[in-house]
Amino acid sequence: MSVYRFFGPRPTFFGELMERERHFSPFAASDSSEITNTADKFSVNLNVSQFKPEELKINLDGRKLTIQGDQVVETKYGNSKKSFTRILLLPDNVDFAAVASNLTEDGKLSIEAPKKEVLHGRSIPIQQLENAAQ
Repeated sequence: MSVYRFFGPRPTFFGELMERERHFSPFAASDSSEITNTADKFSVNLNVSQFKPEELKINLDGRKLTIQGDQVVETKYGNSKKSFTRILLLPDNVDFAAVASNLTEDGKLSIEAPKKEVLHGRSIPIQQLENAAQ
């Protein structure tokens, strides 16, 4: 008895496997992310072109900024899920109330926050009081 019928080449299976490989496109957000921290602002730029706006979520909890993308992909071979999460700790001097995000048509997500104005020390003049007892 030959084992060829059990372990032999399977052209239909191999063809299906190659078809699946062609439709697989992994998402790598780390390849296209940029963080900028200047004296004026803090910004994060991500390429999220493989996600729809309704599949993205941004959350700010204290200093912790969380950016998430979740997508379910349905093909004739079944369902798969793509997701990513970026968690950043914002600097202390960021104006947390002014954090804003923008998404361009080509899938570039930008999150910006201006820096708070740094209060520098100031000199306090001393006023002399006249003595009322004289």
